[in-house]
Amino acid sequence: MEYGDPDGHGIYGQLTKGEDGGLVCHECGRERQFLGRHVREHGMSADQYRERHGLGRSTPLVAPDLQRTFSEKATERVDSPGWKRFEAARDAGSAREESLKALREPLRAQALEARRKTALAASRSRPERVCEVPGCGRKHVTHGWCRTHLERWKRHGDVQADIPVRPRRGGPKST
Repeated sequence: MEYGDPDGHGIYGQLTKGEDGGLVCHECGRERQFLGRHVREHGMSADQYRERHGLGRSTPLVAPDLQRTFSEKATERVDSPGWKRFEAARDAGSAREESLKALREPLRAQALEARRKTALAASRSRPERVCEVPGCGRKHVTHGWCRTHLERWKRHGDVQADIPVRPRRGGPKST
């Protein structure tokens, strides 16, 4: 399934906002403020839901209005007596270790496959570049030249366009 394809009651890789400001569930089409809790009704975790519908690992499954409310409430709690107890009890070393562990975790196979397909499609859409030296026609490597003319430029400071390029022996044929 590709990004933007129809996916159940939504679009693959995107969260759909409903009429009342909630998020539309890809599974059943119901609008919910907090999909993370709702997807349990479908027998999956929030991470499984994200992976199944092509959403990023950090995509919040919370409606923007509810997310804003959560943020405001959290900001109000800073420097409260409960906040001071939280800071006294937290284990910064353990939290840092968990954070680093998450960074080392390999990307999901689905995300890797999507990146590979995107890169492949992009490479196919680009026109094949050839060496800019008149009459050469070999595949472009860099600076607008093929490997032979690049090496001549490195060695002699000139592509020596007047000297013909010998045909390759063995190996892949040049185009």
